[in-house]
Amino acid sequence: MAKLIRYKFNPANPLPLTEPQKAEIAALKARPESDVDTSDIPELTEKFWRRAIRRHTAD
Repeated sequence: MAKLIRYKFNPANPLPLTEPQKAEIAALKARPESDVDTSDIPELTEKFWRRAIRRHTAD
């Protein structure tokens, strides 16, 4: 039986990125915006924006 391991993410103190993660982010940043295909993401409707609530962060 496998032992269950739980992790609790603290956004104020995230784990450092690994070297492969840093390399992947750098490769993604180097790609032009035109390479990003967003055609499968539906457009946000006027109804969505009417119901939206603006939240301010503590920053």
